[in-house]
Parts: sequence; structure tokens; C-alpha cells
Amino acid sequence: MSDNDKLNEEFTKLANSDPVSKLLVNNILKKHGVTKDKMNKVSDEDREMILNLIKDVQEKAKAFANSDKKTKTITANNQQRTQKQNTRREQLLEQLKQRQQNNKNQK
Repeated sequence: MSDNDKLNEEFTKLANSDPVSKLLVNNILKKHGVTKDKMNKVSDEDREMILNLIKDVQEKAKAFANSDKKTKTITANNQQRTQKQNTRREQLLEQLKQRQQNNKNQK
């Protein structure tokens, strides 16, 4: 199997496995006026470069999705911590009020 066939096979796998990447690549190609008849003129080096670009975009998309999940988790944890702090603050304020009342009652 030639390098060109391998690249075409890998392009096909990527296009079928990740519709977001396919959409991105199609939009980029349309933006620059690349059509199917012009694609035959793309050199092997350019095809490999495009393939690497697609893989890079996929990795960045996955990293972004993971960071978004982490951010949501951190935000939820911070909210829980804030609620606990508010509850503890309320308890301390209640204790302080009780002490003040006890001091007034003792005098």
C-alpha cells in the first residue's frame, strides 16, 4: 500500500469517526475555494500536513471539553464549600448571640 493510499484511508477513518473535525475541515476547504476536482492536485506533503492539522484540532477539542468539565466540577466544589462556610458562619453568629444574651441575663 502506497503512502498516498494510507493517507486517504486515514482521512476516511477520521471523517467517519469525528463529525466535528469533518465539519471544520469542510468549512476551511470551502472558505479557500478547494473543490473535489482541485483536491487531486494536493501533494502528499500537503495531505500529511492537513492530516496532522486535523489530529491537532481533535486533541485541542478533547482538551477543551475536558477542561470545561473540570471547570464545572471546580465551580460546583467551590459552591459547596461556600455553602458550608456560610453554614458555619451562621452557627458562629448564633453562638455569639447566645453568649451576648447570657451575658445580659447574668448582669
